[in-house]
Amino acid sequence: MRLPEHLALLEELDHGGTLVEVPGGFAVAREPRGIRLGDVPDPPDALVAALLQVAPHATALEGADVEPFATAWSVATGKQFREVGGVRLYRLSELKPPPPVGTPRLAALSDAELCAGWLAEMAHTEDTRRGWVPGDRSTNLLQSVQALIAADRLWLLEDDGRPVTLGAHRPVLHGVVRLGPIYTPPESRRHGYGSAMTAHLAQLFSEDAEVCLRTDLGNPDSHRVYQRLGFIPVADLRRFTRP
Repeated sequence: MRLPEHLALLEELDHGGTLVEVPGGFAVAREPRGIRLGDVPDPPDALVAALLQVAPHATALEGADVEPFATAWSVATGKQFREVGGVRLYRLSELKPPPPVGTPRLAALSDAELCAGWLAEMAHTEDTRRGWVPGDRSTNLLQSVQALIAADRLWLLEDDGRPVTLGAHRPVLHGVVRLGPIYTPPESRRHGYGSAMTAHLAQLFSEDAEVCLRTDLGNPDSHRVYQRLGFIPVADLRRFTRP
């Protein structure tokens, strides 16, 4: 696998996903999350057949070359898959620190409900942008936030003693670390807080690991921010789902 392009596949493997390989192609499947595609052979039929043995009920597909696979998967499963956006993967070339603003600190358990609420807002916004039906993730989000806090992987940026932005990161995996989620609530935007948090997290790892992140293809503001900080595009990963 090529890093950081295929980092998401390695993350899925690390969480119990199944690697499926055929001549000229490979993917990682983890139901109910779906299928993350690496290289897709032309035609994709052999990969489709192999994945039907592992994840026949997958409802989501993601990858850089996903459209031919999605068409063949729709025929094989009898379910119509449609594109619902995607993400752009960036890697840090050379960090260009923004003007200093705010003070970062590790989140504490007392911050868990605030952070879970912010992440719920973020998820709702992203689901709406993609045309998905927003769901209630509050219980799972609170548990996820508590786990991030316990692992010292969730940060808050404070300004005048008030939390204004959160930022998290994945564990370093094969020498690569992925930043995110990074979220600033609407009332605190346009002050450079998101840039400051991203730069802080990048500086934590830039000496020892390759730093990357993903952002929604439909969010032009985040693309501008990350490019100004020195991140360069690696791949566009498109998503297909079925009803």
